[in-house]
Amino acid sequence: MTAHGSQTAFALVVPAVAFAIGMACGALNTRLILSAAGRLSEGGRASGFVFSSLLRVGAFAILAVAFAAVGPWWASTAFIAGLFFPLAIHVVHMARGR
Repeated sequence: MTAHGSQTAFALVVPAVAFAIGMACGALNTRLILSAAGRLSEGGRASGFVFSSLLRVGAFAILAVAFAAVGPWWASTAFIAGLFFPLAIHVVHMARGR
């Protein structure tokens, strides 16, 4: 394989890995959001909900930037698409009435 071919393969592998890790983080994020929203609706403090949300946003932003730094710049968009895909599926599922 030529040097150009291996660069092309690397440029496609990083976004695929970013999407897969984004899906895993998105599934975890969806569970955490639903859990925190349940505690909030049962009389929990809003400050705890906001703080945990900000921590998740910060952690996921760092991962997105890391993928953009390692691979092509658009690898971060693959991560973000994977991150929000599980939440979007959950929303559609709930809108259809389970």
